[in-house]
Amino acid sequence: MENIESYLVALGLLLMIVELLLGFSIILLFTLGLSLLISAALVYVGAFEPTILNLFIAASVLDLILMVILWRPMKYLQRDKPPFKAKSDLIGNTVELPEDVSPSRAVTLNYSGVTWKVDSNEFIPAGSKVVIEDVSVGTLTVGRKT
Repeated sequence: MENIESYLVALGLLLMIVELLLGFSIILLFTLGLSLLISAALVYVGAFEPTILNLFIAASVLDLILMVILWRPMKYLQRDKPPFKAKSDLIGNTVELPEDVSPSRAVTLNYSGVTWKVDSNEFIPAGSKVVIEDVSVGTLTVGRKT
């Protein structure tokens, strides 16, 4: 085959692009693509004769070496990250409850131009000043003001 190194480069780049599009979910595609690029470079510099058997052996050995070297860093890229919890500037503000609130009874409160559902882990009577402890979509979690 003439210009086998060109085919190896094209196939190696194609495998690496597919791996990138898959979000580095299949580590083998990346290492195989990289091993094909290295094999193409070795053929280009004349390190070995470009026969199918030589290329298969070179790509296999290089893929094995790259897999051993890159396994931990690539698995680190795939780790699960905890969801990002946004900080709200409402946390720490004090509000007055219009009604009794308890773990089993949520109330609504108009605050800052928005109607919020108010939750609490304890019973708090109406008219009490409470501190906003957490904010999620449409819900304020409050606690007693100390």
